[in-house]
Amino acid sequence: FGSRMLETAGVEHLYVPHAIEPVFKPTESVTLANGKKMTGREFMGWEEDRFVVSMVATNKGSQPARKAWAENILAFSIFAKDHPDAVLYLYTEPDGAMAGISLPTLLDAVGVSKDKYKVVDQYAYRHGIPQNVMAAMYTASDVLLACSMGEGFGIPVVEAQACGTPVIVSNFSAQPELVGDGWLVEGQPWWDSAQRSWLVAPQVPSIIEALEAAYQRGQGRSDKAIDYAAQY
Repeated sequence: FGSRMLETAGVEHLYVPHAIEPVFKPTESVTLANGKKMTGREFMGWEEDRFVVSMVATNKGSQPARKAWAENILAFSIFAKDHPDAVLYLYTEPDGAMAGISLPTLLDAVGVSKDKYKVVDQYAYRHGIPQNVMAAMYTASDVLLACSMGEGFGIPVVEAQACGTPVIVSNFSAQPELVGDGWLVEGQPWWDSAQRSWLVAPQVPSIIEALEAAYQRGQGRSDKAIDYAAQY
């Protein structure tokens, strides 16, 4: 996407894509320092019979909140009302410490009760979670919800697919080019005056449709996603 924009502007350039570490692959469990094995579900704290929707995104900025937390979480709240087994896992900082927004306030406002979501342990998050544990988390998730207002790339989308997890992203900027297996969500233009450019606010009904499609597909690893991510 960035390359196309530079080309349109008449700027000569080279394109060097992001890459991911080969540790991102289907990972059923990891062995901890004490020798104990832990699955991704155990890391997240969810039971095996739950349909786990994960979000891996930085909670940074509020004007706009580029990761579209409000749209994604509102869509999940509506979707989850018809699916009692659906739960949400948030791999982020929840309280707006980096000039972001208060996610607990948002979750409460849209009616997502505390038994329906979990946030990554903040001590571990701030000190750095090993990548193989991240891979186990992606593997244990049923879908990655990553509809943002705009991306220069969007590394978690590729990491999740490398682990066999399909993704839901906005049909805008760099996001659609990264989808080997998943769903594209439509949005409405949103003018970012600070950057003098357009973003997109993902449409809540479109996110709900994508979540429903992911739910109807059910649990299971996507070889299509793995094959697509291999190019990165």
